[in-house]
Amino acid sequence: MRKLSDLDNISQLPDLVLCPLDNWDLISITGDDRISFLQGQLTCDLASLKPGQQTLAAQCNPQGKVFSIFRVIILEDRVLLTQPSSVTQRQLPELQKYAAFSKVEIKKETEYKALGLAGCQSAQYIAEKVDTAATHDQSRLLDSGTVIIKQPYPSLRYLAIMKNAIADELLEDLKNRAEIFDDSLWNAMNIASGIGFIEEQTSATFIPQMLNLQALDGISFAKGCYIGQETVARAKYRGANKRALFILTGRAAQAPKVGDNIQMLVSNNWKRIGTVISGCQYGDGHIEVLAVLPKDCSPEDVYQVKEIEGSTLYYAPLPYTLDED
Repeated sequence: MRKLSDLDNISQLPDLVLCPLDNWDLISITGDDRISFLQGQLTCDLASLKPGQQTLAAQCNPQGKVFSIFRVIILEDRVLLTQPSSVTQRQLPELQKYAAFSKVEIKKETEYKALGLAGCQSAQYIAEKVDTAATHDQSRLLDSGTVIIKQPYPSLRYLAIMKNAIADELLEDLKNRAEIFDDSLWNAMNIASGIGFIEEQTSATFIPQMLNLQALDGISFAKGCYIGQETVARAKYRGANKRALFILTGRAAQAPKVGDNIQMLVSNNWKRIGTVISGCQYGDGHIEVLAVLPKDCSPEDVYQVKEIEGSTLYYAPLPYTLDED
C-alpha cells in the first residue's frame, strides 16, 4: 500500500486511486426517532435533509466544545456519521448517553463500508462500475443502498458508502485497476480542502466556529436547541470567537502531529498562538498543516511547529471564504 510520501505534491496523483479508509469509522443511528434525536445533538439541520443527502456537522459538549466533526449521511433506514476512528471511543459514549428516552440505537456500523476514490479517472470508473448517474449530483443514493458523495477541493474525489458485499466486490476489482494509498493521502486532501476532522487529542477543545464549520454549511442558526447551542449562538451574535482554522505550508524534518503547538515569530521571538488539528508531509519534505490560530493572523507572518526544530511555515489561502461567525 502506497503512502503520501510517495508523492511530491498532489499534482502527481495517479489517474485512479483507492483509499480504503481503514482509520475511519462509520457510526450508525437507527430507530423511529433518529432524526429528531440527532436534531437535538448536532449543529446541522437534519430535518431539511432527504435520503441520499449529506452535510458536515459537529457534536458538542454542553460548553459548546466539539467532540467530533462528521460527514452526516442520510439513508432510508439510518443516519451514518463518518469520523476518524481515534475519536470514536470518546464521541460514541457521549452520544449514546442521551439516547435513553428516544427510540434510537447508536453503534458502530457493521453493514456498510466507506471507501475513498480519487484521480482524474475516478468519475469514469464510478460511472462504469457503480452507476452511470452516480457522479452527477453532490451526493446520490442508489437503489443498492450505495451513496456516492463528491468531495471538495483539491482533486476529483468521491466518498463511497456501500453495503459490505458490494464494497468487497468493488475492492477486488480495484486491486488490479487502481493505485492503493493509505489514509495519509485522504488526510492530505482534507487538509487542502480546509476541513478539520477531529482526532482524540483535540476532542472537546474548540467550538465549531474555531473549526470554520459555519463557512462549510455545518451549522444551522435557524433550527431549535441542541447540546452546546448557547455557546455557538453567542459566538455568532456577540462576536465571542476570536479564532479560526487556517492552512499553513512550509518545510520540516517530519510531519506535524495532532495537538502540536504552532508558534509565530514576533519581534525575533517565538510566541505560541495555536494548535495543529491535522498535518501531513509529502515526499519532497514539504508539509501542510491545519491549525487553529487567532483570526487576525497575517499572510505575512512566519510560523513554526514548536515540537519540530527548524520547521518554517507560511500562510496558505483556504479554498473557501470565511464568513462571519
